[in-house]
Amino acid sequence: MDFPVSWMMAGAAALVGAGMGLASLIVPRWGARVVRLAPDPRWPGGWAEFRSSYGGAILLAHSAVLLTLAMSFQAGSGAVTGASFALALYWLGMAIGRGVSLAADAGRGVRTRYNALAIGFEALMGLALAAPFIAHLF
Repeated sequence: MDFPVSWMMAGAAALVGAGMGLASLIVPRWGARVVRLAPDPRWPGGWAEFRSSYGGAILLAHSAVLLTLAMSFQAGSGAVTGASFALALYWLGMAIGRGVSLAADAGRGVRTRYNALAIGFEALMGLALAAPFIAHLF
């Protein structure tokens, strides 16, 4: 299959995201380290949250983009554009939220190298996933 470059960019980002979701599903401590959170010992079951929201949900959301790419011959380019655009907004929303935190929560120690790099990573993932939509506009 000969995919446009924009689809390959979205596919690469979807693979990265699916890999992150799979890693969090299998090893929730990995996901906890990435997002710098830990289950509250006062409330049992916290590891299930990492496996579900940082694991299974992220794995399947990114897999939806991969599936539309694999089935694009049947589903058409609109399916690829729609699925990848929805996930692009997810990642761009994270970058925006983290940026707002850097401004609004500056006194709480959020201005770290990690957060600066995370904004860049989240924006890059969002733009790569938005590539089919952006290409459609031009």
